[in-house]
Amino acid sequence: MKVTRVGQSCLLAVLVLVIAAIGASSASALEYELKGMPEVGRCVKVATGAGVYKGAQCLAVEHSSKKLGKYNWIPASQTEKLTFGGSGLESVLKTEGHPTIKCIAANLTGEYTGPKKASVTIEFQGCINSNGQQCQSNPQNKSEIKTTPLEAELGFIKNELLAGHNVISVGLDLKPTSPLPSLVVYECGSITETASLEGSVIGQEKPIDKMTSEMNLVYSTKSNGEQLYEKFEEGVQDTLSTTFHSGLTSTTAPTTLKIKSYLGTNSVPLEVKAYSY
Repeated sequence: MKVTRVGQSCLLAVLVLVIAAIGASSASALEYELKGMPEVGRCVKVATGAGVYKGAQCLAVEHSSKKLGKYNWIPASQTEKLTFGGSGLESVLKTEGHPTIKCIAANLTGEYTGPKKASVTIEFQGCINSNGQQCQSNPQNKSEIKTTPLEAELGFIKNELLAGHNVISVGLDLKPTSPLPSLVVYECGSITETASLEGSVIGQEKPIDKMTSEMNLVYSTKSNGEQLYEKFEEGVQDTLSTTFHSGLTSTTAPTTLKIKSYLGTNSVPLEVKAYSY
């Protein structure tokens, strides 16, 4: 009887280890899936049985043994030129304690360099501050502020389960291209003082989980004047500031960006994939 009890104990221990291993494997798979999203790519049709997904949005995974999957997911890469662009109406750069800059329009162009990365340039036109001075990044192009090529990254603004429903929103974070310290350097009315826009800013990207040529961004502020989205889920604070240089002195203050009614298009139908089941 003693030997039997030992055998049962060993069997129980083995079962516990197997269950733990399965649980760890499932957790790792889930963690990898979450880290892989959001990402940009294309959902393409393939021969029945050769696909991982059931539908044309690459959301529902084919789990059955009948192998009926008809679609596969191809993430964006540097080997395929996937560009986007669009324009917005009035754009506002507001810096605490300094004249607010209003531009009549904003033109944005970009190219995806990977499933989560892009290079983006924004050109603000007709820029005048609240003192009536023209603002520009190049003295040759009056009232035009044009950023350097910026590094952009996709991330979750929100990704949670509420009352049985997935609540998901995805953002595009714009920041200076390393090793540059600023998004743009500009001056307003006088070349004796320059302003350097620094940090980063997150805008919501729409639509998600849908193959489309449409690509829209929302860079906006709250009613209290703060940036609408200040960080990615479980991320660090992600905001703008402006440093003003005059002679040997400099001062820095918080800045917000607002672009009204930005509408854009992709060069080919693409999808911002944020969910699958």
